[in-house]
Amino acid sequence: MAEDMDARIAQLRDFFRHDPDNADLACALADALCARADYAAADAVLGGLSVESAVDSGVRFRAARLALISGRYEAAEAGYRQLLASGDDSLAVLHDLAFSQLCLRRLDAAHASIDQALLRFGREPVLLILKARTFAISGEYDAGIALLDEATTAAPEDASAHGVRALTLFDAGHQDLAETAAATALALDPGQHEALLVAGTQSLWRAELDLAHARLQEALRLHPNSGRALSGYGQLQMLQRDLPAARVTVENAVRAMPDHIGTWHALAWAQLLQGDQDAALASYRGAYEVDRNFADTHGGLALISVLRGDHAGAELELKRAQRLDANSPTARYAQSLLLQARGDEAGAEALLDGLLQDKAVPAREFARQLKLRLQSGEGRR
Repeated sequence: MAEDMDARIAQLRDFFRHDPDNADLACALADALCARADYAAADAVLGGLSVESAVDSGVRFRAARLALISGRYEAAEAGYRQLLASGDDSLAVLHDLAFSQLCLRRLDAAHASIDQALLRFGREPVLLILKARTFAISGEYDAGIALLDEATTAAPEDASAHGVRALTLFDAGHQDLAETAAATALALDPGQHEALLVAGTQSLWRAELDLAHARLQEALRLHPNSGRALSGYGQLQMLQRDLPAARVTVENAVRAMPDHIGTWHALAWAQLLQGDQDAALASYRGAYEVDRNFADTHGGLALISVLRGDHAGAELELKRAQRLDANSPTARYAQSLLLQARGDEAGAEALLDGLLQDKAVPAREFARQLKLRLQSGEGRR
């Protein structure tokens, strides 16, 4: 299959060399390169066209889609709006316009674009999937799952429908159902993005690090700007003790999706494990700005307070965390350190032992690594 694609690309390149301003040839070559995830090369093909050829609607659509893939969401939205203004209100244009707005977190605009497309084209599975994504971002998981159930019923061979359903189920806490949906998606398309995220993250949680590496790396190969894939890969690097690389990866993940609270927490752990309490505090504050009622954020703020000797501040944050979720792992860890600081070694050890037996491998391992840093005196700087 790969050899066939290479031969196809070589043939198209040869044709294109002899006719370098042929818009149709440029589009065919860009499509082939995108199928191989060589987005930079595809962008170069379209960018090298003359002004006259570059205004072709097919070229402009592909240029906008490449901007979308590469994370240049403002440019993508502008490109799709220009296509609409020129009279191209196709399903693909309306869908991708809404997707770019979704990536920009302009949810009202995305809903409006999707509703316009639904009115014009009916309940196409691709539109149901996209609308479900908007619900998932808003935390309306049940509404999203209902739409995805409809999409998978209408298009049972659509890998994206199963993959987005897997991620929505995963975020809603339905791990077994998410695993089944991800397996279905990957059987249909081994490169399905959301399914790779679910499968990779679940492998990470099970400490199946080689499998997690393969799945998350494939997700990043196909979607190099995927915030979720970057976040998972950064946590994998942390488990592998490559803290400098992990911190850079998770910082990139935060830039890609600044409203994903779990990634702020992952960044704080990476910073704590490097002894950078000031940066970790800033990350927990970033998480707090996303959601002020998330237990682990208050647990993290408590943890920083304990490390700085502010026991009263730690107690206040721990009360908030425990009121929101009594099982918050970060709050439990902060509580164990507070007990230790007050001389209750037995209570601290009991709490820590419970945390270190937690099924969520990243939290368990990060706590273990930080414990070792603190014992050596490195983590209190």
